[in-house]
Amino acid sequence: MVFFDAGETLVHPLPSFPQLFARICASHGLEVDLSLLPAATRRLMAGVEERQRSGYTFTNDEEESRRFWLGFYGRLVRELGGDDGNGELPLRLYQAFSDPANYGAYHDVTETLAHLREEGYRLGLISNFEAWLHELLDSLDISRYFEVMVISGRERYEKPHPEIYAVALRRGNVTPQRAVHVGDSPLSDYRGARDAGMRAVLLDRWGRFPDFEGPRISDLRELPGLLSRGDIRHG
Repeated sequence: MVFFDAGETLVHPLPSFPQLFARICASHGLEVDLSLLPAATRRLMAGVEERQRSGYTFTNDEEESRRFWLGFYGRLVRELGGDDGNGELPLRLYQAFSDPANYGAYHDVTETLAHLREEGYRLGLISNFEAWLHELLDSLDISRYFEVMVISGRERYEKPHPEIYAVALRRGNVTPQRAVHVGDSPLSDYRGARDAGMRAVLLDRWGRFPDFEGPRISDLRELPGLLSRGDIRHG
């Protein structure tokens, strides 16, 4: 059974996170250097992921999610040398990135999911995302591919806490040794899944992790070949 992350793996802000972020900042008088944004975002998220490993959550409570993202966007704006405008800019960013209309699916998603299912793989989803992800995937005609969808906004845990993978495995009635998880985070999607006994593949669309040691792809359409070769190590 192959499980997928959602954000920045299957779906993304339109036209992209950096471009939407920069456009909103520009409307508030802040010009963002797009080359600095990915690294700044990853630095902030790394600390959050470590807390999630110990049980911290924010996606499964609407008010906590709002507080988290307002704080996150405020810190990100300041890291990029800007002023948050007394909270006005973080609020505008939160509203934009919480609007399903601002999201779409990557070009390689439908083709890959359809191919894997035709090859006999069962498919599932394990995602750190607010509960509205389910409706977003429905609107993009993606949810129909998944037998199991474990969305942290509807659960007690978030990746990389081991229990969220265990929940997905139980609902999929599959052992960790016969499951693979695919996603864009070396911690939440790769190491977390490996620690849960699963196999894992890192999706590195933009070459952000050149020193990563492990199965890595830059396009989801590479996944079927990787799976067929059977060279993805167990956790």
